[in-house]
Amino acid sequence: MADDERLALNGGMPVRSESFDTAHGVGYLDDDELNAAVEVLKSRSLFRYYGPEFLDKSGGFEAELRERFSVEHAVAVSSGTAALQAGLVGLGVEEGDEVIVPAVTFIATVGAVVNARAVPVFAEVDESLNLDPASFEENITDKTTAVVPVHLINAACDMDPIMEIAKRRGIRVLEDAAQAAGVSYRGRPVGTIGDAGAFSLQLEKNITSGEGGFLLTNDFQVFDRAVRYQDQGGQFTTSKGDVREHSSGDPFIGTNLRITEIASAIASVQLGRMDEIVSSGRERARQIRQRLGDIPVDWRTLPHEAGEGGSVTFYLRDAAGARQFGKALRAEGIPAGQIYGGKPVYANPAVLEQRTPWSKGCPFNCELHPTARRYYMGLCPRSEDLLGRSVGIAVGPRMTDADVDDIVRSVRKVAHAYL
Repeated sequence: MADDERLALNGGMPVRSESFDTAHGVGYLDDDELNAAVEVLKSRSLFRYYGPEFLDKSGGFEAELRERFSVEHAVAVSSGTAALQAGLVGLGVEEGDEVIVPAVTFIATVGAVVNARAVPVFAEVDESLNLDPASFEENITDKTTAVVPVHLINAACDMDPIMEIAKRRGIRVLEDAAQAAGVSYRGRPVGTIGDAGAFSLQLEKNITSGEGGFLLTNDFQVFDRAVRYQDQGGQFTTSKGDVREHSSGDPFIGTNLRITEIASAIASVQLGRMDEIVSSGRERARQIRQRLGDIPVDWRTLPHEAGEGGSVTFYLRDAAGARQFGKALRAEGIPAGQIYGGKPVYANPAVLEQRTPWSKGCPFNCELHPTARRYYMGLCPRSEDLLGRSVGIAVGPRMTDADVDDIVRSVRKVAHAYL
């Protein structure tokens, strides 16, 4: 066997020696973002509500969000997690309520529910790795007030059946679009289909300000509660008179989840790049899937024809084979592995053992609240099986044709050895 045909894992020559550019928004940072940040620094007005030479970059960013996503209301916050927290408060989720989340997601989705003093209920995902509508409905109880469908790695959830079930059963919908800013589902931007949508501006996301996030909604009451909650209950918003005469309810104590002017200025520039970033990433992913369409694997199903961007994902026959396949791809220089390490979010010890910083009183903790949900491996067997058998390859919008060639060549090389 020629050295270039032998797997690198077995001492052969790796296909790739240089790292791939898998960056999304951060890969597009240039002088425009730099100048936007410097402008705020020169104004000495870093706080989002006032300063010596106040520029109101945060207000401007929110206006741009409303226009770009065609929504009535937007509030920029300090992180994607903050957007989820504010969204749950906006939707009226209360202590002890149950909130359905998919078994496959980042821990922030769960953490936001717990910090709202609600109880996460885990539902299965299907072959899209997004929330299975049937499992969502099966998990509804008389305590369920909300569901958080997650648009995982730039692939939209199948929102139509989710919305039909939610409306029929009286469930509020908070879309977690942290990993999918700019993605659409049947002509509608994700994050604008449910009652509210939460987005992240963290460094790895489609658009970034390093850290930050935003919440979108067309429901004034949801917006009013969320915008007050993220600002100490409305300290600055109501003092300006913006919502004082249109309050959605009695005053309440909030917290500080405010975005900064510098983050807003950078995010505003990035927002203008979003469509290019998303379309380029999806085109690269489409090319890879198309060129590998004949290999004997099961591909991640995609509810929307535009496909996925940020990764290409397929399933092998068993978890051991997927782990070995991913290991062999990494040896070839390909950024590959199992989604979330092949484990559901409730496998995290903090979730599995229901640990919080509070020693008492949290409805999430089944030791303190016998009626709370208990979590265990095997809770969502279909999700665990799909994750275990998954192989994901990171894809970036700035990848070149040569990068795509190397990914395709590496997958074929490893598939020839193992499949």
